[in-house]
Amino acid sequence: MESPDDRRLRLLLVSDHRAAGDALTEYLTRHGFDIVARAANASEAAAAVRSMAIDVALVDGDLAAGWRSVVRAVSEPLEHNRIAVLSAYWGQQERLDARQCGIGATLLKRITGPNLAGQLRALAA
Repeated sequence: MESPDDRRLRLLLVSDHRAAGDALTEYLTRHGFDIVARAANASEAAAAVRSMAIDVALVDGDLAAGWRSVVRAVSEPLEHNRIAVLSAYWGQQERLDARQCGIGATLLKRITGPNLAGQLRALAA
């Protein structure tokens, strides 16, 4: 049986910041991920998870429309614990909100590349 470490994981990247999305796409592609879809908002993310197989989603926690709307939009086809939210700041209330949403990981944007890839792989396992 093929493990997540043996294959390229299919990732949905949700970010409304083009340069950051481009940098993440380049890095994650080089480190074993297929970015099968990019979305800038909840409706685009929902369409992506309905139309293709996705192993894990990485959501920008600083989206203008809010990360919670994306989590709600993709949670039917994609399990909450396969969603990681990446933000510049995670205070106590934000972490509580994230736990209540059941997302798999809350990550700070200052995370190193190898740790990011490892966290995403762990969510897909």
